[in-house]
Order: sequence, then structure tokens, then C-alpha cells
Amino acid sequence: MKNLLLPSVLMLFALLGNQVNACDEDCKRQQAMEEHNVEFPSYLNAKFCETTSVDFLLRDYASLEKYRNERLPTGHKGGMNNIRKMLEQRKEWLTECDDYLRLTGQGRVFYNAETTKNIFAAIDKVTAELNGLVYNGSQEVIVTNGLDIAEQDFDQMLSTLDQHKTNLQLRGQLVIR
Repeated sequence: MKNLLLPSVLMLFALLGNQVNACDEDCKRQQAMEEHNVEFPSYLNAKFCETTSVDFLLRDYASLEKYRNERLPTGHKGGMNNIRKMLEQRKEWLTECDDYLRLTGQGRVFYNAETTKNIFAAIDKVTAELNGLVYNGSQEVIVTNGLDIAEQDFDQMLSTLDQHKTNLQLRGQLVIR
């Protein structure tokens, strides 16, 4: 009986110790807000951020690819401006999620810091090029000479997103149904 008492007490302390030190998402959120002196919106949590990044990789990617192939070659400024605004909005959402995940110690919005930095840089490059074409180029110049760089930037962004999506699928972290 004495032989069982000591292991039982040790196991009880180990279990109670884990419960005391366990920190769920609400706990991590509260700690991050106190430590970094920030206030997170109530809707912001890991599940929301996962949904936001997956929607960007699947739905928004499909829209961007369709725009790149069908509409960008026409050089229409209205479409360029709409896509630029959409990318800026999505980047804002993704940056908010990345900050939340990073500060709460739950990773990054696009798996790791390097991938996140590369995707954000590709988005910035496309939005800057589209902004230049919309506000500085005439319709004739855009159609004749101005689209090469925008098309290259779009291709690079789509390639970066596709590589990330493929890596997530290979790790079993993204399942497309």
C-alpha cells in the first residue's frame, strides 16, 4: 500500500500542476494584451484567423487568378482599382491576425515569419504597381506598355501563394474539398 501511495501523490501533483499552468486561448489573449499594452477586438481569435487565411488562400486566390488571366490584360482602370482595394483590405485583415497570433504565441498567419513576410511583400508589390497604373498611366499607355510589370508582379504573388498552399497540403494542414 505504501508503494502505491507515493506514485499516486506524485501523479496527482503532476496533473494539478498542469491544470494550474495550462493557458487556453482566453488566457493567452489576456496575457498578450497586458504584456504588450494592446486591446484586441472581441471577434479576433485563432479560429477567425485560420478562417481568414484559408479564405484568402482559396477563395481570394481564385478571384485574383481569374482577374489576372481575364481582366488585367484589358488594362481597365476600374478593375485595377477594385483589385488593389481588395488586396489592401485583405492584407489589413491578415496583418491584424498575424499580430494577434504572434503576440499570443500561437504562430503566424502564414505558417512562419519568412512565409508571412514573403506573401505580404508580394501583395505590397502588386498593390503599388496597380496604384501607379491607376493614378499615373493613361489608358493607351497602360494597354501598350504598362501591363508587363503588373503581370509579372501578379504572377509572382500567385506563385508565392500557390507554393504556400502546396506546402500546407503536403503537411496535411490544408484540406481542399
